[in-house]
Amino acid sequence: MVSAREMISVGIDVGTTTTKLVFSRLQIADVARPGRVPRFDVVDKASLFESEIHLTPLLNPTLVDVDSLTAIISGEYRNANIHPEQVETGAVIITGEIARTENADLILQAMAALAGDFVVTVAGPNLEAQIAGRGSGAAAYSVERFAQVTNIDIGGGTANAAIFRLGEHLSSSTLAVGGRQLIVDRSSGIVRHIAPSAHIIIDTLGLPIVAGQRVELDTLQSFTDLMAELVADLASGAQSALGSRLQLTPPLEGAEKSKILFFSGGVGALYYQNYSINNLADALVYDDVGLLFARSLRENERLRRYTVLPPSQTKRATVIGASNQTVTLSGSTIWTSAEILPARNLPVIRPQLPLDSPPSPEEVNAAILTAIQRWDINLESTTYAIALTLPQKLDYHWLRQIAEGLVKFSNGTLAPGMPLVLVTEMDYAQVLGQTINSMAPQLPLISVDQIGLSEGDFIDIGEPILDGRIVPLSVKTLIFYD
Repeated sequence: MVSAREMISVGIDVGTTTTKLVFSRLQIADVARPGRVPRFDVVDKASLFESEIHLTPLLNPTLVDVDSLTAIISGEYRNANIHPEQVETGAVIITGEIARTENADLILQAMAALAGDFVVTVAGPNLEAQIAGRGSGAAAYSVERFAQVTNIDIGGGTANAAIFRLGEHLSSSTLAVGGRQLIVDRSSGIVRHIAPSAHIIIDTLGLPIVAGQRVELDTLQSFTDLMAELVADLASGAQSALGSRLQLTPPLEGAEKSKILFFSGGVGALYYQNYSINNLADALVYDDVGLLFARSLRENERLRRYTVLPPSQTKRATVIGASNQTVTLSGSTIWTSAEILPARNLPVIRPQLPLDSPPSPEEVNAAILTAIQRWDINLESTTYAIALTLPQKLDYHWLRQIAEGLVKFSNGTLAPGMPLVLVTEMDYAQVLGQTINSMAPQLPLISVDQIGLSEGDFIDIGEPILDGRIVPLSVKTLIFYD
């Protein structure tokens, strides 16, 4: 392994309610065995500074006040005693109701004033669930223990569940339940706000919960007990008639194999705390039902059947930055449409293809669509890279099956003019590119190899150099807490 290189990275989490920053020192090294495809990874990381949690400045409920956000970020740079030119790279994750492309574009422009190469990602519910599960340490636990686990991140408005097996993200699901579905004044017990999904639960149970009127503790307990039961459905992949009205994405797949649960998010943090609730004031410390909800989760009989473990992070289950390592590819085995390069910040998806037998074109297409759904890719505006895991010995029939599946996917899914970007570890990029080009000569295509990528990486592909024989490629990997 070559000597490690150090860099400073920043992770910025911009949510509908709160914003936070984490500065970290990363050590990057080539961890591949001699003679293998280079694979740069983080071999050590240390948190340098964690900001306080700020309220996200908004111009309206869905639009970020970029000037105020920039002021917050600049202030935290000063608090950390870190100069912008010291930060080589970073990641900005936008979640919740403000997870819109418009905000991502504005924030990316604001980041341009700072040094470093930033990845700005808009996280829909599936990606938000995955980020939470990786940030909480659930994904890492699944690797260490050779297990399948489920992380459930519960905040103010939603519960985001994600399943991991051996570090791979398998499935996600989101439910509209959370600690701030009801806002209740602690001193008076008067209901100040009822979220739309809370109205559905109230109507289902026939509860006397009305905005502007006082509510009783046992009534709130009935409300949170039902939310906990819905979370039990979420964890098991089940869906009741009520759950179908509150489910924001399809139920989890393969949930029956998970015996271990992690809870993260604001309500998740409360789940692991010791506190007593003897009266209404005890329950409404935060002017919401988060404390009661956490207690309902702890007491739910179905959830108690799981092994529930504390994550390494709860409320800060997010990215701490991004690593950045430039790799030069061998040009003898690539296929590129030079006119569509350079390409920047392409999210990487990895379809799960069989390695024991050739997949049909329909299976290839379906696997790619599933991977796109896991990462909430915007098919109309986002160019992305597909990392293909192919067998070491690839015969012509297998190659054509893969190529036909990729063409089928491109014809049915890619927006007009959007390129098909492929990355493989084995030396198949050129022959795969030629085969696809023979089937779909008008399809913009980039096919490169000799680089190992993971789902969730981001890549930049530069313009071809040395008479088109090589392209520079920069890999950026989101970094999470251990």
